[in-house]
Amino acid sequence: MNPMKRLTDKKTIRKRILQSLPIVLAAIVVVIYGLSFLPRSAVRMERSVALVEGVTYYELRADGRPVAWFKRLGDSLTLDGLSLKADSSVMTRFYATGCWVDRYPFVPSCRGTLLVANGDSADAGRLSAAGGRLRTVLRREAVSLASAAERLGRVTEEIDYYMRVHNVNDDGFNVMAAYSEEVKAARLRADSLSAALARLGSAGRLDVVRRTKYAVLLGDTAGGVRRVECNVLTADGRKPFRLLQTADRRTPEGASSLYLHQWLTPSPAAGDSLVVASVPGCTLYGFNPAEARAAVFAGTARGAMRHDVPPLLAPDGSPVFTGDGRLAGFSLRGSIVKPSFFGFGFERLFK
Repeated sequence: MNPMKRLTDKKTIRKRILQSLPIVLAAIVVVIYGLSFLPRSAVRMERSVALVEGVTYYELRADGRPVAWFKRLGDSLTLDGLSLKADSSVMTRFYATGCWVDRYPFVPSCRGTLLVANGDSADAGRLSAAGGRLRTVLRREAVSLASAAERLGRVTEEIDYYMRVHNVNDDGFNVMAAYSEEVKAARLRADSLSAALARLGSAGRLDVVRRTKYAVLLGDTAGGVRRVECNVLTADGRKPFRLLQTADRRTPEGASSLYLHQWLTPSPAAGDSLVVASVPGCTLYGFNPAEARAAVFAGTARGAMRHDVPPLLAPDGSPVFTGDGRLAGFSLRGSIVKPSFFGFGFERLFK
């Protein structure tokens, strides 16, 4: 064959290959994208969820420095469980169903990322109201504590009188002695807190911050529970969902993360079959995390993107699938929040 013709043929082949590369790459992307829509089995649905443990408390700060802590902000803006120590007495522990998710619609991009319902969002309004009236709230709290200390002082006097006219051999003496110590300790706490709040009047800036720490609870090889600390990626307390990520940025072996497509997702109509994956009962008082197991539960769509699975079986944040295993969205107070709500790459949770 003519050497010049062979060279020309090679150039033509190379040109055709280069021209076809974009088409081949596009075809690969289409295939991968199509595969990401494949329905899930019940086992993979169960593996898409995990038990998340949260600990929350409030921090009172003066000029940016923490000075006191409390357990909850009451409806009337009371500082319930106020303490001068950040110990377990001011912390509330709760559990939620978390869902392993990929950050992007069809690229494996989980890296330990969890979507979880944001239980803090309901407190955002009270927290904002407390911030605007904090000095008034603290003055009222100081007065209440001073009154409590005075009342406890009178109780102490009555107990002391009882113990003066009785001796250790009398029935109930030991009970009253123990009660006396409790009352004195409570009075000391009330006095200390009242004085501390009174001193805050001279602070230039006062604010309250809600702190929430998360961990995902995973089974270990010994049949126990392993805690993996999580970082909060989207901390805005007003959004109904949050993104968490394991501290080591690893998705545990066996987990099955979900792609959250922005288009072509199903919209169940009234009467359509649904399946919810969750850690059932995790929001109930007295829930035992050691006995927690992920499971799936059948349900039916009610129309208007609502479902009939009770909260016990579908805690907020649980993924909701169609009867044939396609992701429809996430349960939130009986509604189904579609994946498009979060935006591409969960951008709407970051704003």
